[in-house]
Amino acid sequence: MKKILLVSLTLLFFASSACADVQYHIKISNPAQHLAEVQINFPVVNTKTLDVQMPIWRTGKYEVLNLGKNVRQFVATNAQGKILAATKTDKATWQIKTQPGDVVKVTYEVYANALAERTLHIDDTHAYLDASGVLMYAAPFRQQAVQVSIDTPKTWISRSGMEKGACEHCFVAKNYDILIDTPIETGEHEFHTFDVDGRTIELVIWGRGNYDGKKMALDLKKVVEGGKEMFGAFPFKRYLFIVHATDGVGGGTEHLNSTVMQKPRWSFAERKGYLSFIRLAAHEFVHTWNVKAYRPKEMVPYEYQKENYSRLLWMAEGNTSYFGELLCLRTGLIKRDEYMEDMAKSVLAYQHQPGRFQQSAAESSFDAWIDVHGERGRNASVNIYSKGELLALAIDIEMRRQTKGVKGFEDVHRYLYQHHTVAQGGYSEADVRTALKFVSANDWSAWWAQYVDGIAEIPLSDLFKNVGLVFTVESAKDEEQKEEWFTGWSIREGGELAQVSEVERDSPAWNAGVVAGDTLIAANGLRLGSKDISERLWLQQQTPIKLAVFRRDELREIVITPIRQTKGKPKMKALENISDQQKELNASWLGVAWPVKTASAAESKLEEAKE
Repeated sequence: MKKILLVSLTLLFFASSACADVQYHIKISNPAQHLAEVQINFPVVNTKTLDVQMPIWRTGKYEVLNLGKNVRQFVATNAQGKILAATKTDKATWQIKTQPGDVVKVTYEVYANALAERTLHIDDTHAYLDASGVLMYAAPFRQQAVQVSIDTPKTWISRSGMEKGACEHCFVAKNYDILIDTPIETGEHEFHTFDVDGRTIELVIWGRGNYDGKKMALDLKKVVEGGKEMFGAFPFKRYLFIVHATDGVGGGTEHLNSTVMQKPRWSFAERKGYLSFIRLAAHEFVHTWNVKAYRPKEMVPYEYQKENYSRLLWMAEGNTSYFGELLCLRTGLIKRDEYMEDMAKSVLAYQHQPGRFQQSAAESSFDAWIDVHGERGRNASVNIYSKGELLALAIDIEMRRQTKGVKGFEDVHRYLYQHHTVAQGGYSEADVRTALKFVSANDWSAWWAQYVDGIAEIPLSDLFKNVGLVFTVESAKDEEQKEEWFTGWSIREGGELAQVSEVERDSPAWNAGVVAGDTLIAANGLRLGSKDISERLWLQQQTPIKLAVFRRDELREIVITPIRQTKGKPKMKALENISDQQKELNASWLGVAWPVKTASAAESKLEEAKE
């Protein structure tokens, strides 16, 4: 009787697979060991083979991740339970031999312990499931409707940007492209929900930490309201913020109508750490428009088995960083001084990236898939985030100067959102230049050639003057030592010896022949340590300085001539003589009024004494 029932259930199971839907079932089989069992039922196959594939990258991270590495025990069967021959043909493809008219069931085990990649993570408290790392697909059925069900521990609750299905842990989507862009978070969580302009906004938090969930929800509401103000309309009916309080893993990833954000669990209480989280949230939320609603045409549609090359990732990522910061300022989540401080740090970091004269923003975008890090990255490359952010700033200020504050770069992005959505095929470089011209009534072709396709230095100083600002590095008032030596090397942290980790191109250290890996022993015969190297060098008030260096365990001497520079922090300051026109342009750009100078506490007391 049991055998008859089992056969009946199996036949019923495969009969349902003959319909249009692709059915996925995930069983959290051993959460403590990060294991799950996946079962996929594909509709009727009309070919002699069926290629089943795991994507090699996930959306939002332009890097080949080889996600198939987590798969084991791959088995394919037909409706009668007969095992079908399956051959792995590359790192992410399994080819199944079939007969026309077959329905195919695929099962495999997946190892989910990649929280840092934000692809898949399972433990005894939750599961974060991005389909790109968990659920395979077959190209012929990519546009078919999908159903997902999850077998979880009893106390877990499942949430996703997808629509709910017929059961507690079930979800449905129109196709695999929606499935892969709406991850599932299931487990034990703190949950909040609120409405903005008729849209339901949800917040789910996993992990213990020093966060205040209610405050987080209130501030995220401001982020959502700011996004609507910036872009004019929402591209979603419901949005889900997923927050992971972790042991140290950080970062965020945008999705179709949700985002996942990760921060160390004890980083939320202090203002600096909390603002880092809010900035991340604003960045990912802006992505709801810039990348998810509209994006470069080369990325429409996503190609999951190969790279999607584009020369416009500086717009997709760097512009998002720029607008995320503005959103935080305009909604009052960060103060004007905090915004200026962060901008000054960005400008200083950019000035110490010699790679900006080696690679253009367009080239960096195309090469994002082979992104170079460390010393080579700084000296020979530019970052799509930092360069794209400063290009956005430059375009914004210049456009506001041209239009007397009437239009800005966000109007260009609104134009792209209205005319070049993903459904419309995305936008090209020519489309962006057309949008720039339409909004500003000026031709930006020469500007584009210089600063996007070219490596000309962005004229930040002149641009800042237009909005009444100047970039400077100033010493603190109580700082005795107002100058220091600039060498251009970075010292590896944590060791007692001063070992060089990076050398900035064309810096004094570079020109002297210091290289990464050198261990600095002494300067002019005096011992150097990793913790006080700057102070000890400064004591050598005369240059050049003779360095004793170990390289490949051999002692050698290198002569270096450091450069004197101001010791202090980068700042954005108001010009001494600022016009009303500059103030108005500044307010148009930032979206907040130019600050009214108030008397200091000491000045106020003095005035009171006079009265």
